[in-house]
Amino acid sequence: MVQIFRPVEETNRTHSKSYVEDLSTKRGRKRCAKAVVLNLSVLPKLQLCALLLLLAAGILSGCKEEQNAAEPSVFYRGTDGMGVEVVLREKPQRVVSLGLATDEILLAIAPPEQIAALTAYADDPGLSSMTEVAKAVPVKLKDRSPERVLALHPDLVFTTDGVPKELVESLRDLGLTVYASRTPKRIEGIFTRIEEIGRLTGQEENAAALIAEKRARLADVERRVGDIPEAERPIIVAFAFSGVFGQKDGLFDDMCRHASLRNGAAIVGLTVDTPVSMEQIVALDPDVFLLPTWSAEGEKTEDFRQKLRNDPLFMHVKAVRENHLYAVPDTYRYSAGQNAIECVYELARAVYPERFADVK
Repeated sequence: MVQIFRPVEETNRTHSKSYVEDLSTKRGRKRCAKAVVLNLSVLPKLQLCALLLLLAAGILSGCKEEQNAAEPSVFYRGTDGMGVEVVLREKPQRVVSLGLATDEILLAIAPPEQIAALTAYADDPGLSSMTEVAKAVPVKLKDRSPERVLALHPDLVFTTDGVPKELVESLRDLGLTVYASRTPKRIEGIFTRIEEIGRLTGQEENAAALIAEKRARLADVERRVGDIPEAERPIIVAFAFSGVFGQKDGLFDDMCRHASLRNGAAIVGLTVDTPVSMEQIVALDPDVFLLPTWSAEGEKTEDFRQKLRNDPLFMHVKAVRENHLYAVPDTYRYSAGQNAIECVYELARAVYPERFADVK
């Protein structure tokens, strides 16, 4: 039996012509010079120069003030994860999310009435840990076509690098304001993502509170397991139902580091372009196997556990031999939002139960 798993390659984003704003305005080009009549011949040269400088400064200052007054107010100006400038004239009132991570962040920091739509994933308890909160937002999109999104009349659309580039460009061609973000490869990048979404939606205080809560959660994990030397940290190999999960230098790799674990898939070289075989995993002899909990085809965690136990290929692997076959909800493991921090916590708790003895 040889299975391989290829992570989904990240798509690139290009700059959309319809999305670049030309901020020049003819209203700023007002005649600013004021006629000044003086008898300059009676002034000494030094005083004459000083007077001319003062007049010039006053004229330029007047021009600048008139230009600033002419430029429309801006609620937000920044650059998204694809390098495209995003400008909002006012606080958005109808926000659409086309990614699970932005679904969860919005549900945590924004009131339901500000959210025009989420993805259908927000209703899937196998992928989202926020299904109850998501019930307050009635529209969930399975159809993410430009026409369907446009019909919602959004004033801001969040997408991720999991959304096809062509769809993002089509939304911009329709005149919609789109903020496209890249999936973070580090936990720290999640905090940056939350902060930016807070700025874009005018929910800075709620975003700051969420970040503070999750930083405290990470600090708790660090306090409990951070003292374990690198060489003594168990090797963990995570599985999806399709094969090995957790590419080198990806987000799960960083989750493992924060949980004081070593990511076995990264050790044997799993990358976007390089798959690994089960024989490589067996040769690594991991201490822990992390089992999948979500499947689009309805596969079960316990069936997967029994396959590992009964497969002769894994019979002598330490994780199977010592029954270190753990499951952490994939709602946390697959999260690229705040719930990724919960994955760190649950990983550490599963592998080091003695250090979480006080946790009920």
